[in-house]
Amino acid sequence: MTPVHHQIIEHPSVWRGSDIAGKQAFERKLNAAELQGFDLLLARTAHLAPHDVTREAFDHPAINKLGRELKHEIMEGRGVVLLTGITREAYSDEQMERIYFGLGTHLGVAAVQSASGDKLGYVREEEVDPVSRGYRSSAELHMHTDSYEMIGLMCIQKAVSGGTSGLVSALAIHNEIQRTRPELLEPLYRGFHYAIPEVQFSAKPITDGMIPVFCNVDGKVSCNYASSFMQKASELMKVPLPPGLEEALACFNELANRDDLCLRFLLEPGDMVLWHNFLFLHSRTGFRNSPTQKRLLLRLWMDVPDGRPVDPAIHERAAAYKRSYAEKMSRVKELS
Repeated sequence: MTPVHHQIIEHPSVWRGSDIAGKQAFERKLNAAELQGFDLLLARTAHLAPHDVTREAFDHPAINKLGRELKHEIMEGRGVVLLTGITREAYSDEQMERIYFGLGTHLGVAAVQSASGDKLGYVREEEVDPVSRGYRSSAELHMHTDSYEMIGLMCIQKAVSGGTSGLVSALAIHNEIQRTRPELLEPLYRGFHYAIPEVQFSAKPITDGMIPVFCNVDGKVSCNYASSFMQKASELMKVPLPPGLEEALACFNELANRDDLCLRFLLEPGDMVLWHNFLFLHSRTGFRNSPTQKRLLLRLWMDVPDGRPVDPAIHERAAAYKRSYAEKMSRVKELS
């Protein structure tokens, strides 16, 4: 357990949804040089599948500069950027995938998102999903963090209704708990074991160690939050959550969804939102498709070499996905 931070945190990523002018506060519109750069790179990489695009293949002065700007804002600034300017009228779905994945190579290293080894996730409703991953359903997804340091979503198509995204600053939540219920910070810094749906059929369905909600490394507070994974681990282990943790999680969840803290917005086709996963939680309302209009977002999970220092236990979530994929590949090799 890292030392509990008991001071109010001052950081550019500490903001309240009620204090900013909607998603426009984080909007960064692509300029003509950047759009031209993407067009040149699309021509250069036309022979590649989107997930085969490399950083070397996606090298262009304007895009290189854009990547540096975005990465600095996400890692050192407000922690979130909404990139606009790509339109369905100008680009095919496949070209949008290549633009998105190629830009990601400037920000981090694309990571495995499932046992199938996919590094470009398709966030859409699937009729059959034996693993029951939330992003493959049309149901509401409550506030949570994902598994890697940097996360991105690109909207290809909106739903007929619903699908509103939410973001909330984890450090703003920490400040509110410090102001009102500081005694609840310690159980959040201790955390609990995780039972991750993707690895429920693997050799290790529950993490060996406890994963903290908050950690404090080198004076930097970071967050990891998936309360349903903790609850599931508690059920499978047949042990209750540690004293104080259940109340702390309830307090945390209430704050994460409070209207004055949370920013809610709808992504338009072509929009790309990128954020620091250890500094922000995200959510999504349920949505409804039609036979001719089906919601589709692209998702990137990115590891960031030499990124923000965190408790090593937080990386156990990412390790679980890597292990699940490795186990599947091992079984395939044995059968071949």
